[in-house]
Amino acid sequence: MTSRNFLSSLAMSRKSPAIRGKAAKTVVTVAVDEFWTDRQSGERKKRTEFLTAFTFNPKIGGFLVDKVNIGDQITIDGHIRANSYERSGERIYTMDLEIARLDAHPARADRALDDEAA
Repeated sequence: MTSRNFLSSLAMSRKSPAIRGKAAKTVVTVAVDEFWTDRQSGERKKRTEFLTAFTFNPKIGGFLVDKVNIGDQITIDGHIRANSYERSGERIYTMDLEIARLDAHPARADRALDDEAA
């Protein structure tokens, strides 16, 4: 059996995309919502995870910077990458999303009504 590291996620951009570093890495912070119903209380619950997504692809990076705004929904197809760095002598581990393909869905004025209905 072959293991594949592939992710498809619908997310909302939370910060404006930015190009960082000499390698032209484009980075965007996205919010991914998870909804479920609590089995004991029957109450609808929601949790939001904030993730860092990045790409080295200049076409995808250019599209992110030119067309994606804060609040836009984006569909990300890509890979999960484990990274680490050192800060104040402590090793920090992160899980990031490497973007292989991207679709953008511009924010709509009536999206707030859709979110309330969910």
